[in-house]
Amino acid sequence: MRKFLIINRLGIGDVVLTTPLAQIIKENIPNCTIGFLVASKSVDILKNHPYIDDIFAYKNKHEKQLLIEKIKNEQYTEAIIVDGRLSSTIIAWKSKCKLLNKGFCISINKRHLFERKNLATKAIEDFATYAKTLLNINYNKDELIPKIGNCDDGKQELIAKWIQNIKKETQDIVIIVPRTAADIKNWNPNELGKLNQYLNTKGIKPIYIGSPNDKDYINNIIGEKINIAGKFALRDIPEIGKYASFAISMCTGPLHILSTVNKLPIIAIYGPSDPIRWAPKTAIVVQSKLPCVPCLKWAKCNKPIGQRCMDEIKFERVQQVIENYHLLK
Repeated sequence: MRKFLIINRLGIGDVVLTTPLAQIIKENIPNCTIGFLVASKSVDILKNHPYIDDIFAYKNKHEKQLLIEKIKNEQYTEAIIVDGRLSSTIIAWKSKCKLLNKGFCISINKRHLFERKNLATKAIEDFATYAKTLLNINYNKDELIPKIGNCDDGKQELIAKWIQNIKKETQDIVIIVPRTAADIKNWNPNELGKLNQYLNTKGIKPIYIGSPNDKDYINNIIGEKINIAGKFALRDIPEIGKYASFAISMCTGPLHILSTVNKLPIIAIYGPSDPIRWAPKTAIVVQSKLPCVPCLKWAKCNKPIGQRCMDEIKFERVQQVIENYHLLK
């Protein structure tokens, strides 16, 4: 039996966009096993996944060595280094996997040496391309659909009951992902407050999603809202999204998780990131009009706060999208 170890230890969004690769392999190579090695923060989104058999992650050097032994004992035969990292390549080699490709990228603080070369412009197509280049599997790139793991038993019923109660407070379910880990990718809270108040005038108390660390940030946004930061697992987000009229998100992992919800309209707000590469194909993109966008230099912007790319995007542009696309009932 062939056992493939797919390694992508980058962000949550990167891992979501790598899941079609697992599906392609699983559907084209009979009786194979798929394991994913990811960063610890991405483990939850792969649990209960229909195309992924094993999930591996580590937090420190001791756990890393135990993980290598575990992969070796599980007898994984082949490795695909999606993240392009030299450290990932070494882990696969030490785990006795045949290296179908190699990564040489080394990170020194925020510098990256010998970076991985993109195989396609859009990230989801880029990561899936390994199926063709390494395994000679043909597929339709227009049918690449990311998928995360199913929520735990009983959660669907719990969320359905919770939504019933929420509907007593709001006319429509609207989801907002207000914050990313990189401040320069975050929208001005004042503009977000204007959006919140606009939705309030339509009888909507938007549902804000985030980590426990986002709770106070969300509470400080002007307007009535439902703050569920830290209250649900990442795998619960698509289940909540099934009830939503639309969602609004910054460029962050939960944006890609929401993109797995069939027919959910998503407004994706972009500043320094490249929506051509990263935005879900179904997203309605609102991007800064500054000539330097996208720059991808999140830590090196020399513009003063208040004049950066995300500051240039005003609430009225998002309001116009909502109204032009008739997203409100």
